[in-house]
Amino acid sequence: MKKFVQSSLLAASIVLPAISSISLIINPARAEVYCQCTTYVANKFGLPGNYPNAADWNDGYLQRNGFIQVSPQAGAVAVMERSFPGADSTYGHVGILESISSSGQITLRGANQSVGSSYFNESGCNDVRLTGFARSINGRNDISFWKKGTITTEFHSVNFTAKAANTGVNIRSAASVNASVVGRFTPNQQISFDGWKYGDSVPDLWTNQPDRRWYRVAGTQNWVASAVVNGNAPGSTP
Repeated sequence: MKKFVQSSLLAASIVLPAISSISLIINPARAEVYCQCTTYVANKFGLPGNYPNAADWNDGYLQRNGFIQVSPQAGAVAVMERSFPGADSTYGHVGILESISSSGQITLRGANQSVGSSYFNESGCNDVRLTGFARSINGRNDISFWKKGTITTEFHSVNFTAKAANTGVNIRSAASVNASVVGRFTPNQQISFDGWKYGDSVPDLWTNQPDRRWYRVAGTQNWVASAVVNGNAPGSTP
């Protein structure tokens, strides 16, 4: 099944990288073939071939294969949904984040990218190139980044307070977006917590970056996502 195709939308939405400033690591030539974007990334990470269309890689495929959502960082798998400027409007796009500028423009290493650096051979594909995308990823929720790894669910005991978002926040029975809602804090309410742990990833309301921290409401076994309160648990990172 075709996963990503060249299109006028892609060509119109991409800024060509400065080739002289890019250092390419080119693998020895093999019997490489022209690849779709999904084939290249699957080959690169040794992923099974039952992958969905590119835009749907973040709907369970990557998670089942040991990936976790992370902030934008070099080497991460970038999943562009169909609405991201430059991605195919039918299939989306996946690639590997090569670099990100201070203003949020990214360069992807990927296959079947219609503009960019010269093609080179890598991971069984002869159509890999570096492509710069003109549109900043800052504030967008139609692109996500994934890396191989695990997050422990160890509970960290610490007392602190944080303020609910101005829309109010749900209280859940577990550190999961699928857990039942057992209550709700009012907008801007100050909340006391007695610990935190990692759970489901939730986009931060203020930065739109993934945050896996969940805070336990003091004196209960109930939880609030860090992403919807203003304040950080001491010693924690998203």
